[in-house]
Amino acid sequence: MRAYILKLTFEGIKPEVWRKVIIPVGATFNRLHETIQYVTNFKSYMEPYHHFCFPLEDVMITNNEELIEQKELNGKKVKQPSRIKIDQYIEKNGKILYQYDFGDNWEITITLEDTVDDYYFGYPTLLDGGGMAPPEDVGGPVGYMNFLEIIHDPTHPQYTSTREWAESVGYKPLNIDHINSLLKHVKFKKTEWEHIHHENYLIISDKYRGSEVIDPEKVANKELIYDYIVSCTNLYGIVPNYKVIHIYNLQNKPKITSKELQAITTDSKYKKLLEEANVVVKLDRFIHKTLEENNITEKLEQLVVGKPFYIPEKEELLRYKDEFYYEETKYHRELIKILERVEGLESRLIQELVDDFVWKIKVMNYKFNIIMREFLNQFVFENVNQVNEITRVIFSIANTTRLWDNRGYTPKELTDLSKPKQTKVVVGAKIGRNDPCHCGSGKKYKKCCGR
Repeated sequence: MRAYILKLTFEGIKPEVWRKVIIPVGATFNRLHETIQYVTNFKSYMEPYHHFCFPLEDVMITNNEELIEQKELNGKKVKQPSRIKIDQYIEKNGKILYQYDFGDNWEITITLEDTVDDYYFGYPTLLDGGGMAPPEDVGGPVGYMNFLEIIHDPTHPQYTSTREWAESVGYKPLNIDHINSLLKHVKFKKTEWEHIHHENYLIISDKYRGSEVIDPEKVANKELIYDYIVSCTNLYGIVPNYKVIHIYNLQNKPKITSKELQAITTDSKYKKLLEEANVVVKLDRFIHKTLEENNITEKLEQLVVGKPFYIPEKEELLRYKDEFYYEETKYHRELIKILERVEGLESRLIQELVDDFVWKIKVMNYKFNIIMREFLNQFVFENVNQVNEITRVIFSIANTTRLWDNRGYTPKELTDLSKPKQTKVVVGAKIGRNDPCHCGSGKKYKKCCGR
């Protein structure tokens, strides 16, 4: 089957965002539009969310019904995208333009890189890509560049709200395997299975789509991957698959893919181990069993939207394989000493009570007042001074505990993260253009006072 290899490049934004796809000949412009939507962070593949057009030499191809009814625009005929195939236009010109969302005015250049005869699937495949594609309704190229500045600057007053919005509209890193599973919905030709190495229509190997079958035993460092899944789930409560992959690949080699992660989580051995470790595998994320049992998964998902993930060093992260692990501070030790003095209990029993208390704060900090009251009700205090003393320590513990509500950050860390960073400037010293600006804005000098 003949197919086109196309490179899709966003215009007007930096760093460059691009995708390389292969699509069978005979695709209509509507199928090409759907393909572009699937391989980016746009959403019109689900419904006609925005208008789009392909402005060609002699014709305007668009889904805008008002323009279609006019039948002509600026001397060009207006046609529906579902009735015209891309073949003659892409082969003749080698390049066409895709315009999307007439408010944001996105432009993506589609370049023909090659034509092949050995592609056998009736739908497109994403071969490669670079950069996170812009989210829907961000305001076009100019709005996107401003958006990037904000989400990379924790001191910006709109940082939290912008990250929250971005996550809510599906702004995610490129995941080729996941996108290729979705692209099967853009099927418009018969797949030639007789030319494909498959078993019961499960791809064993293919030049363009790789393999859908991965033997877990052949995945490198599978035990370590399992440890990361458990550790991340215990640290965050809820963690998307792509974030586990991202963190693992930051700290280890060789890197893993989403297919390899899936091979681990669907293997009978590791499915049982994950279940025993209280990790629930659900759709595209891992969830601690406690959340599911108490019906608070949705609550936590609402609380964490837009917050960054705290990522400790590898050695520290893997300590969270123990679900009851927490970073002990002087406040924990102080609390134990106070309780030993008040109750006269054994250190072991007091340690268990404190561990249970910290666990509850970590899991459900939004119920902190209730948790604290229940904890204090276990003890009998001689006077109000003892109550005040222990309450002070409890608040210090809560402020320095890594919370699921904060995706692993302590409340203090998350507060400090949003504070403007002060920069000391030596009198007479020259400030580099890429140095932090001396005004404390958190921006580089060249983008602030050095303009």
